[in-house]
Amino acid sequence: MKRIIGFCTLVLFASLTLYAGGTKTLKGYVVDQMCAAKMATKENVMDKAAAHTSDCALEEDCASSGYGIYSEGKFYKIDEKGSAKAKTLIGKSKRTNGLYFEATGTVGDGAIEVATLKEASPPKKEVKSAPKN
Repeated sequence: MKRIIGFCTLVLFASLTLYAGGTKTLKGYVVDQMCAAKMATKENVMDKAAAHTSDCALEEDCASSGYGIYSEGKFYKIDEKGSAKAKTLIGKSKRTNGLYFEATGTVGDGAIEVATLKEASPPKKEVKSAPKN
């Protein structure tokens, strides 16, 4: 009986851990959710996210929709507290587009509950050289 209870407890704990998604750090472009919905239907979503402007992200309708982060081609909605942090940081940023951030928090079901959010350096674009003859 003790083995069955122990096994059930282990399975329950493992299931909850997998469901919660655990703490992760995502690096990517912060975009308001209204614009992100439009970007999701386009090709090269990361390029679109990189071109998104801070002026647009801070417009009342856009900002009130909340924010998310495009990381490795996937969009993660940022929770309400994290969205408030994002709005403050975007307002203070010297960047006019390419709002690249690092978000750490609990990830699950396409969203992140942000513990920390900070501006980060965007990745350098790869320069493709011409083929040699």
